[in-house]
Amino acid sequence: MKGQIVTLHVNEYFAENESGNYRLTARGRMKGKTDILVGDYVEFANGAIEKVYPRTSQFIRPSVANVQQIVAVLSSEPKPDFFMLDKLLVSANKEGVSVVLAVNKNDLGAEIYEKVKREYAGSGAEILSVSAAKGDNLGALKEKLSGKLTALAGQSAVGKSSLVNAMFSTSLKVGDLSAIKRGKHTTTASHIYSFGDCRIVDTPGFAVLETDVEAEDIRFYYPEFETPSALCKFRGCTHTSEPYCEVKRLAESGRIPEERYLRYVELFKKAKEKRREYE
Repeated sequence: MKGQIVTLHVNEYFAENESGNYRLTARGRMKGKTDILVGDYVEFANGAIEKVYPRTSQFIRPSVANVQQIVAVLSSEPKPDFFMLDKLLVSANKEGVSVVLAVNKNDLGAEIYEKVKREYAGSGAEILSVSAAKGDNLGALKEKLSGKLTALAGQSAVGKSSLVNAMFSTSLKVGDLSAIKRGKHTTTASHIYSFGDCRIVDTPGFAVLETDVEAEDIRFYYPEFETPSALCKFRGCTHTSEPYCEVKRLAESGRIPEERYLRYVELFKKAKEKRREYE
């Protein structure tokens, strides 16, 4: 039989398919494999996993596979972590996963939404202004979730549970989204659950997202850099310290959002520092 891993606890894996739910173990040649992830499609028989199918996407931390879309929820309270958001976009673009930036709590004002629109207009992400409290644009957000395995990411208290409650008429308490169907000995922060044809991966680990992209390759995952980079004087320009860099010039003139560019430089530096630690 074939199914998808929806959660796991220590050495037990829980899979679902159209026929039901299954509690599985890894035996024989699969025993000891540590890379069976939530989201994996597996083949199993007699309660044991026999095969893991190739993945369409994979994230290292949090560990989750076959995600088709990420909905990153932001709000004015708490203050958004835009550096973490940039890391998320790099990872998503590397894996070919689309991103929706859902700016919640628009009933508290439009400042954050306007900032997100300004800084991420060229990022390739779709941007929505939503309100769980007022119901604004929840239909549009729900439509984005339809038919896709979507990772729901965001800092604590941005309103992920409230959005799910408002869209699907559930009654999750604040914080429940990251706790449902969890055991005391959970070895992963991810869990897939379904609301009709909307399948959501709860991945609180995106709050501590780590990327495995080499420093010199990060620029390739900034869509707004692609066109101007052709005008940089030096081939292989990293858009950091090189002279005659068109990307840097556009950032200084404001045609590329300067704050997003400066965070790119910081992400580049941190990736180089991390590499030196392992050399």
